[in-house]
Amino acid sequence: MKRLPEYHESFPALQTKQAAVQAGFGGEQELDKIFERYPFSMEYQVFHDLSLFTSAPFQLDTLFITPWYAIVFEVKNMSGELLVTENPPQLIRTLESGQVSRFKSPFTQLENNCALFTDWLSRRSVSLPVYGVIVLAYPRQHIEVFDTTVPILFPQAVPAFIRKLPSGVPLLDKAVFADLLVNLQKSHRQFIPPPICTTFSIPSQHIQTGVICPNCHRLGMKKYTGGWRCLSCGKTSRHAHKQAIREWFLLFGGAMRNQDCRHFLHVERQQTAHRLLTSMELEKKGSYRDRTYSMRFDTEQRT
Repeated sequence: MKRLPEYHESFPALQTKQAAVQAGFGGEQELDKIFERYPFSMEYQVFHDLSLFTSAPFQLDTLFITPWYAIVFEVKNMSGELLVTENPPQLIRTLESGQVSRFKSPFTQLENNCALFTDWLSRRSVSLPVYGVIVLAYPRQHIEVFDTTVPILFPQAVPAFIRKLPSGVPLLDKAVFADLLVNLQKSHRQFIPPPICTTFSIPSQHIQTGVICPNCHRLGMKKYTGGWRCLSCGKTSRHAHKQAIREWFLLFGGAMRNQDCRHFLHVERQQTAHRLLTSMELEKKGSYRDRTYSMRFDTEQRT
């Protein structure tokens, strides 16, 4: 959004998407706090934003897994009055302003994820009950749903729900459970977000290029020997280019060439762009002259 003028036709859609992403992340954090605060006596492991593949790719907001069972949590954090219908399966949100928006049903999404995770376990000869739970991030949220057996909980009620689940003889012994945890970690698939310009149909020439100042958040930092200097506020930064390069991948996707880096960061020399690119943990392909760079989004790139 910092690289588009506020009057751009895509700006409202970007604002809506940003608000939804921030709300979703905030909701997942509320559930994370519960697991940090409440220890459980049984052996267990919590996975966040776990991306797996079986007959189809799927992502779990939060997975709580034990030698007795697994719980898939679908976390929702949405303002307004929420109504979930069964036929057709959808979530209808009505804001105080009267604006009505429709989304995929969280119950359908949860049901699909539980089925896919059960299949993922079965393909590894693991048999565990898989429970699905809808979590509303904050008690102020109000939701109306059809008659369903799926638990709908606030985060504070999650520990009590877990403690009521069967915990007799474990279905998996220690060795099998430990192997399963390692398998889950190794099976996590890198999340590759679709390019923003493609998703929102933004022509690449509409994107304002340059390095954004981490102090005043304005475009137009100038490269000098020790790093970057902002022409607006005068502050300097050694690593401001890292965020700019990350934004290039998020905006356009694909592989970056040296000339792409020079154009986007406003640097003239090929050697300068080469040093900037090699200063990051990017995947490299090709010889020096024809080299391209790709970013793994599950690797921290910021300093």
